[in-house]
Amino acid sequence: MNKLVNTDRPRILCVLPGLPDRNTGGGVLLYETLTYLLTRGTLHAVVPVAKHLEKAFAELTAQADLQGIEWHSLRERLSGGISGKLLRLVSPTPAEVMKFATVANHCVLEQARHICGATTELVISSRATAPYPGQAISSNVRLYMMDIDPRIVRYDGPSLKRRITSAIEYPKVDRLCRRSLAAAGRVGAISQADVAELNRMGGRSDVHYVPPLMRPRLTDRSSVDSFHVLITTNFSYPPNIAALEWFLHKCWPHVDRRARLTVTGIDVGDKLAWLCKQNQRVTYAGCLPRNELDALFGRVSLAVNPTRSGSGFQIKLLEAIARGVPIVSTAFSNRLGSAIPSSDDPHSMAELINQRLIPGAVQPFDYAAFHQEATTAWDRFVFGE
Repeated sequence: MNKLVNTDRPRILCVLPGLPDRNTGGGVLLYETLTYLLTRGTLHAVVPVAKHLEKAFAELTAQADLQGIEWHSLRERLSGGISGKLLRLVSPTPAEVMKFATVANHCVLEQARHICGATTELVISSRATAPYPGQAISSNVRLYMMDIDPRIVRYDGPSLKRRITSAIEYPKVDRLCRRSLAAAGRVGAISQADVAELNRMGGRSDVHYVPPLMRPRLTDRSSVDSFHVLITTNFSYPPNIAALEWFLHKCWPHVDRRARLTVTGIDVGDKLAWLCKQNQRVTYAGCLPRNELDALFGRVSLAVNPTRSGSGFQIKLLEAIARGVPIVSTAFSNRLGSAIPSSDDPHSMAELINQRLIPGAVQPFDYAAFHQEATTAWDRFVFGE
């Protein structure tokens, strides 16, 4: 049994939408957010743990960076078969939230509050509201939006099944997001571009811009390969599939023929590996362990962020600039303005890449200043009045 906390440090209760994971986009941000919160106070984290992720959760709690967190795990409602599908269909709650919206998980949240004695309660996205009765948060909660949640489920690709699922889930996600935005005492947006829409959806005028946190990553770039380009992605997320297909078909043919592209990230059904094989000078390197990915970032001339849909802040962009690696982005997903070269035109994007294929051609982004700005913004958001 956990003991009540008695400390003069801030006591933080953080409710998460999923497992922190250093190998996936949103998971990376959750991981980095927790490491920041650990430096600021006593931290309790409430996290949903699906049955197939129990081993991953055990490994997560053993991570050296996260030692000191008091974990409170939510267990999913197991409802398979036709009755389970019907329940998900008629429920007004999004399916991924409904799985954890149980009385038992409401009790887990209440116990966590009692043990923590929180001075700050922080919820990461409206998707994290499952353990709140009726998914209703109160005015003492600070809500941080990593994305505009309805955009995550929006889908207009070729899969009929996904289009139907999106049509069913979109209004549920949209309704939950609006309710959460309206109820929270303070709301933070990961991107300046998201502030206006989140204000509109929540009927507010006070959403804060709170940049994403990622510790600077010292990377040895003493042996950079000229003409070596990198894209990090995960094919579990439809906008990533569309983005890479667009880049390879529209932009890559116009990049200097001496250039070669390495793609890393999570594959699904060998689709990513197959796509890379269909294009010249492109290699799929698999989903690399953190140390191998760091080494690869140290060797490439530049990274590319080809994202063309969705919201939030692109982790592939953040991971590059945190390591001092030059990057070229689509204008759509460039949240840092003129400091990042960007274009939505494939020919113009190819030219921006060509200009940066030789090491030292451009000055790196001032990540130290960006990280300091982000840390200051987080301090104001979490602990300010």
